[in-house]
Amino acid sequence: MRIHDPRPQLNDLLKETRGNLVRYSQMADVKASILLSISSVLMTLSLNKVANPKFTASIIVLVSFLLVTIFFTLIAVVPKFSVIKRKRSTSDPDYSPLFFGDYVDIPYADYLSHLEEVMNSSDRTYETKIKEIYYAGVYLQKTKYRILKYGYVFFFVGLVSSTTIYFSKFFL
Repeated sequence: MRIHDPRPQLNDLLKETRGNLVRYSQMADVKASILLSISSVLMTLSLNKVANPKFTASIIVLVSFLLVTIFFTLIAVVPKFSVIKRKRSTSDPDYSPLFFGDYVDIPYADYLSHLEEVMNSSDRTYETKIKEIYYAGVYLQKTKYRILKYGYVFFFVGLVSSTTIYFSKFFL
């Protein structure tokens, strides 16, 4: 990457983009929290009616979908983790020295040396900022928002299915 004319507007652009990503992540967390709360309350209220034969089938369907919804919302807010810990290196192509998940296992001396190289070159500094923005955006889209979307879909399908089952008793 080669920046021919580093200027304050570029810094503002990158700073604003990064700020937007942080806000989008916070919005996803709030949405997941709301969906988790609503699903939990609905499940608690529904389970009180499961013994009533008039409600049993629709409650079982609703609770099943609510459990899946709760699972997806929890997965959306839980930080990424891996069972197999991959040893990171500053030479990895997707390594970002600005993301704590990437540099946490890098020895401080290596991290310091790498950042010194980055900060002494405006091109590398911009490239590092752009890489961090890119991978943060990819993570948001491919994990948080995708998983949250599944949670909303299961929530809606569960409500519609249980309501349909309940009212079908009156029309069949």
